Amino acid sequence: MSLSCLLSADQLPVAVSSARAINCILNTLATARGSIHAEILEALEKSNAISSVISALQNYSHDIHPLNYLTEMMSLLRIILWIWPSSRYHVWSNSNLMGKLAQYCLCSEISIDVKVLELYAALALCGYGAMVLLKNEELMAKIGELIGKSHPCVVRIEALKLCQILLRSSKGCNLLMAPHCQPIIEGMINAMSRGDERLLMTEGCRTAFLVLRYAGNHHRFFWSNAIDDILYNILTGSCISSHKAHQIMCHDKLYNMVSKNFTDIHPYVWDILGNLAVHCNNEYLSVRKGQDCVLQALIYCVCSLATDAIQKSSTMKLSKDVHEPALRAVLMMLQSPNGYILSEASSQLLQVLPLGDDYLNILFTSLESNTTRSITTSFDSVKIMSNLMSLAGLVMLKPSHNILNKSSVIDVLSTIIKECLHNNIHITRLKLDSHLQFCFDGASCCSLVEEEWEGENIALFYGLMVLFNLLKSINFVCVHCKRNLDMEIVCHGCRDYFTEGLISVLQNALRQNISPGAKLYISHIMSLFGLCGFPNKLGGKMRRALDDELADLELLLSDGISLNAHTAIISARCPKLLPSAKSLGNDGKTTDEWGRSFYRVRMSDRVDSNALKKVLEYVYTGFVMVDGDIVKPVRTLAKYCHLKSLQKILQKDQPRWNSDCPRYDLTAALEPAEYSFSDIILEARSNEEMKCCHSSCQLSTQHVHSHKIVLGMNCDYLRALFNSGMHESFSEVIRVPLGWQALDKLVQWFYSGDLPKITPDCRWRNLTTEEQLCQLQPYAELSSLAEFWFLEGVKEESFAVVTSCLNSTSTAAAIEFVQSAAQLGQWELVEAAVGSVAHLYPKLRDSGQLEQLDDDVLNVLRTEYVRYSQHGGRSSRIQREC
Repeated sequence: MSLSCLLSADQLPVAVSSARAINCILNTLATARGSIHAEILEALEKSNAISSVISALQNYSHDIHPLNYLTEMMSLLRIILWIWPSSRYHVWSNSNLMGKLAQYCLCSEISIDVKVLELYAALALCGYGAMVLLKNEELMAKIGELIGKSHPCVVRIEALKLCQILLRSSKGCNLLMAPHCQPIIEGMINAMSRGDERLLMTEGCRTAFLVLRYAGNHHRFFWSNAIDDILYNILTGSCISSHKAHQIMCHDKLYNMVSKNFTDIHPYVWDILGNLAVHCNNEYLSVRKGQDCVLQALIYCVCSLATDAIQKSSTMKLSKDVHEPALRAVLMMLQSPNGYILSEASSQLLQVLPLGDDYLNILFTSLESNTTRSITTSFDSVKIMSNLMSLAGLVMLKPSHNILNKSSVIDVLSTIIKECLHNNIHITRLKLDSHLQFCFDGASCCSLVEEEWEGENIALFYGLMVLFNLLKSINFVCVHCKRNLDMEIVCHGCRDYFTEGLISVLQNALRQNISPGAKLYISHIMSLFGLCGFPNKLGGKMRRALDDELADLELLLSDGISLNAHTAIISARCPKLLPSAKSLGNDGKTTDEWGRSFYRVRMSDRVDSNALKKVLEYVYTGFVMVDGDIVKPVRTLAKYCHLKSLQKILQKDQPRWNSDCPRYDLTAALEPAEYSFSDIILEARSNEEMKCCHSSCQLSTQHVHSHKIVLGMNCDYLRALFNSGMHESFSEVIRVPLGWQALDKLVQWFYSGDLPKITPDCRWRNLTTEEQLCQLQPYAELSSLAEFWFLEGVKEESFAVVTSCLNSTSTAAAIEFVQSAAQLGQWELVEAAVGSVAHLYPKLRDSGQLEQLDDDVLNVLRTEYVRYSQHGGRSSRIQREC
């Protein structure tokens, strides 16, 4: 690519022409095959084109260089960043270049603003690049200013597009909106009001839709800027003000106009309205008090569209682009925490919707026939999704329904959920709704993007929503055999039927990588059968700790019953059960016959012993079975103990939209505190010193204050050691044969259940050999220790971490890791690492890089190279994986 060699030419016209020509070529080839992209990138790297462009931007001076020199170089760098993610690291990690770009953005030249914003948008496709931009307060303030109405449309559009990429995660939203909320929202609102500038209005709506997905104080600013008026204006093409409410057309006229004159901007209106509703508390809407006629008109219109969708969802007349956003908005309104929106949406639907049970059964019959017909044909996922959304709305709106055969409904829903989990039914909003297919057409990398709360497979999400609301509406009658019950929805005789079928499916689903919304609905469904919480691996191990002999806490109840517990677990998972640390240490502390600290806490007379047992089981395991006769006292105690996750599940309410899934975690017990309840210290094999945050600790080497109960439940070796009665069992310090990095990861595994991972992103690829080896080495150490300490799963997890990043690890680091893993006897890791460099064997041999390897390792490498050659360039490890 000879043109790229001219980018650094001394003759500026030559450099500018070369940049312009390469830019045109790359734009033409942007959609080419990956192999062509790889060849082009190789040519660019050989000619140092990227370095030349970066150098040109860093050294630009308006006194020496013409303006088009700057703009052409920025355009070229932008298309390079857009196509090749690997090039972005060299930009965002270059503080000098980033400072220069910020200076260019802060100038007042329109053409430069546009080019810098386009360049930033390409750079922000890298999660790290986005964070670098977001943490530049002055730059983000400038971006907020550029969105404002005083700037040209072309600049505002590019600023909005950049914001859309920065808003891909809640973290990005917080960093962008918290300091700059008002100017950004005011600019966004103004853009949405510009009916004369269609493209600007569209980008304003897209940005508003993205930012309103997240809860936060920015919702208040949207309401205070009369967002409902803006949405109404978009639908009608008119302009109203709050003091001219009489200009609002009648509801039926608005609906007729919108339904007959669909435009591609309408879906954004319903998505924005739905997000506003589901995150709207009473305080936010108070700023619009007395000005709710516009909001009422919007609610009526979207409810009418949703009604039309529900009536058509049993036929083939449904228009997914028109009806899906309206149906979704109504479902979100029916889950709004704002009383006015919920009441208004419900009453409007009741007015326009035929709510007879016959119609509900028609919808279900359509769903059932589509599901059963698909045994021999492919599923009509769109039809199933629309049926599910319609059923969800009807069941939420009218809980006292009378579907002819609820057991059959549950069976059909179970089938749909199973098929979704096996990906036989899979539909995403992005593929369903064309208005969402606008963002991030460049390749993302090092992604900080969060999955939508509903998840990628919305058929699964809505199937779970229907199932929960259907089961929740069943009162005092067994859903299977119709026997009358005092509580619950299934009798003990029929429980096995669901445990072997539906419940088994749901429990398996919780172990899969599904969205937070789907997980929460599953947990709420299971709670209707008395199964509360989230089964997890670490909680399963900690179940053995209930009433364990290492207990150091006695909870005394008024009925004379006492329950043993562990201060470390209670302080991490349910600190409200304990009195203040000071009173616990002074008043309740005693010493047992072995000199260990022991605490006694007298519980309130109102605490039920059976309820406390259930709460403790939930605290220790994250999962508990609560029968109907004890639900109320357990819920009351959970509320007192601030166990919000258990309290919410037992309330049998809808999961709060965008709420987080509870995660079983004991890492809070590791945080330094006046009373940490630590009874053992893990000391690393290291000569480096550290300053301990525990005031009473005199140890200067690298160590962690830990807890025997947590270590013992995770490690049979340590459990046997603590209970052996040998001298070591009374030692205050255990010297672990691990370096500090490995010990830190092991402790994280003990307390969280997960081994920290290496993310093979652009930052990892650009680490030095020593830095990469420093991160890989601990996993070989952990794999070795796992064999000696019987650490279940650690060896497998260590192997998975290492293999996940070998393809992006430097050759030198991989070879050094091979040698260190071999010295530790970890031959599985050796084979995996060898497989990543075997194809380079002749080159490595000739260069002398293999001289450091032992003969056994060299034999493995030679054998792997022979296999690689015999299989046409594929290593045996890849062969096995295939």
